[in-house]
Amino acid sequence: MTGHTGFDGDLSQELLAVVLKCVSAEEQDGYVRQLEVFVEEQGERLSQLYGKYGPGGPFADEDRCYLTHQPEGIVVCERLDTVPMWLTAVWNDETDAESTLERFTKLWRFGLGPS
Repeated sequence: MTGHTGFDGDLSQELLAVVLKCVSAEEQDGYVRQLEVFVEEQGERLSQLYGKYGPGGPFADEDRCYLTHQPEGIVVCERLDTVPMWLTAVWNDETDAESTLERFTKLWRFGLGPS
């Protein structure tokens, strides 16, 4: 999405382990394709999110919302659109970064209008 390769790989693994707990057993076999369809359908919106708040974006602030600097933010967006309450519950149980998900959710849902 951004061409940025300076993301934290260890953080990616930690966050994906949390987020992927929100993929049901029924979804698991087809989840990669489901994610591909999501990216195809939401590509413009994802580009706006990362372009505006991601690395080099005019509102980039990795300290306040590091998910816009990590590739797994795409999986978080997909889960926010698919199972938001489940994601929030798992995230809050598994991480100490509740405010990060709250901020990211606001960016994804409301922060993509004109600058």
